[in-house]
Amino acid sequence: MAMNPFVRRVRAVVVLGLIGGTIAMAAGAAPASAGLGLACPSATSTPFTAWSDYANYAFAPDGGFEAGASGWSMGGGARVVAGNESFYVHSKMDKSSLSLPAGASATSPGMCISLLSSKMRFVARGDSGSKVKVQIIYRGLLSSVLGILDGGSYTVGGGWKPSPQIGMLGGVLPLLTSSVSFRFTAVGGAAAIDDVYLDPMKSS
Repeated sequence: MAMNPFVRRVRAVVVLGLIGGTIAMAAGAAPASAGLGLACPSATSTPFTAWSDYANYAFAPDGGFEAGASGWSMGGGARVVAGNESFYVHSKMDKSSLSLPAGASATSPGMCISLLSSKMRFVARGDSGSKVKVQIIYRGLLSSVLGILDGGSYTVGGGWKPSPQIGMLGGVLPLLTSSVSFRFTAVGGAAAIDDVYLDPMKSS
């Protein structure tokens, strides 16, 4: 018996929908920018266990500024200086950090990001009353800005301390996101940052 044309069309739509869903799931299981030439490091480090954070993190590109803030965009007098954060979260061999005079800012290079990326952290210190403002910049192809998330402003004291866990849209990325960058701005006084990390999977 010949199949009703309407039934054939419905079946075709269902099959195409299933195929599309399978492709989307496969794409979602991989880092969003895995094929775009960006480094996608494995999140095998647990740098913040001393502060009861057992999540696995990946180091941001030159996140410890040991290569002179390679790939970072800086303004307002931001510069790499001698002297590592006191906990040596990344490595006992590290010797540098990033100085941010009041009003200065620094933006990290693009970093591969997973669809389930949930948070980032760093280590900071600063003048009394100063804060570090964090913005999370989602980029598409050709580095076009798709959205900027206000990650909050965090008071920093005279001694080094890790930032809180800074949430990133609860694991939801803007459509067509291919990478993420972090912008740090010193507000109300000078500050310094070091050892920038991303939790690229929602591990805890």
